[in-house]
This record gives sequence, C-alpha cells and structure tokens, in this order.
Amino acid sequence: MDLEKLVKSAKKGDDEAFEQLIVLMREKLYRTAYSYVRNEQDALDIYQESIYKAYTTLKTLKNPSSFPGWIVKIVTFKSIDFIRKDSRKFTSGDEALFIELAGHQNIENITHTLDLKEAFETLDAKYKTILWLRFYHDFSVKEIAKMLGCPEGTVKSYINRAKKELKPVLREGYLYE
Repeated sequence: MDLEKLVKSAKKGDDEAFEQLIVLMREKLYRTAYSYVRNEQDALDIYQESIYKAYTTLKTLKNPSSFPGWIVKIVTFKSIDFIRKDSRKFTSGDEALFIELAGHQNIENITHTLDLKEAFETLDAKYKTILWLRFYHDFSVKEIAKMLGCPEGTVKSYINRAKKELKPVLREGYLYE
C-alpha cells in the first residue's frame, strides 16, 4: 500500500495502517529527536510523545501526501520544547551521524565533515533547525516554511545567514571552493 493510502486508512481509524506509517518513518523520526537532544532515552521519550500526538491529531492532516513533513514537524517541535523546558543545548548529533549527513567516504572528507560538525555547533538554534530540515531531511524551502509557519523568504534568509556564519568558521576553501 502506498503512503497516501496508508494515511487515508489511518485517518479513518485503521490502527494497522498507522502502525505501518510509523514503521516507515521510525528511523527518521528517532534520528531527528536524537539530533536535538543527543540522549538516547530523551530521544525515545520525544519519539513516543510525537507518535502519540500524531495518532491523536492525524484527522487534522488535510493532505495525506504531506504526512512525512507533518510528522517530522511534530518531532522537531517536541524536541525544541524539550530543550526549552530542560534548558538543554541543541546538539547536532555525533560524528557518525554527521558523516552520514555529508555522505563522505574517504578520510580527508571525514575530517572536513567533523569540521562541519564543529562549525554547526556554533550556529543559533533557529539556523540549525532550518539547515537540518533542508540538507539532512531534504525538505524544500516551501515545505520548511509551511512546517515552521514562517514565510519562504525567512527560510531562505536563515539558510543564507547560516552559510555566512559557517564560512569563516570552516577551514578556508572547504565548502566554498
């Protein structure tokens, strides 16, 4: 069954369809939560709370094809709320996650990826969130704007500002050759 059919079935109360949707998305959802809190137990708690919220509010989802973005948005906001409540610092995840993010395969590129991780840590949380959604989850600017409830121009501006902030922190010539 394709994603849209599963969403439509789940909206009608089919618990098995909802479970299948979660199975399809679980790794991405957990990684998203973990990337914010960098603690396995906290990430699992956020993941579970997000699944519950998605289950109880699924009927409000208007477009079944937007389910992946909608549920990632729930996890993102639950993670941000968790950080705010516990005054924890946003983190980008461990080196392995960033190596996966950048998709590098040789030692030189891994070193650059670790540099990127360190540079990423210096960014403001709002920039990190948008970069994470754009370049890790491959959401479009339009999708991010819709998720975060802000204009597309703001998303583009934040991406550009983040790149400008990263440029001097990264080794000369790495990303901007």
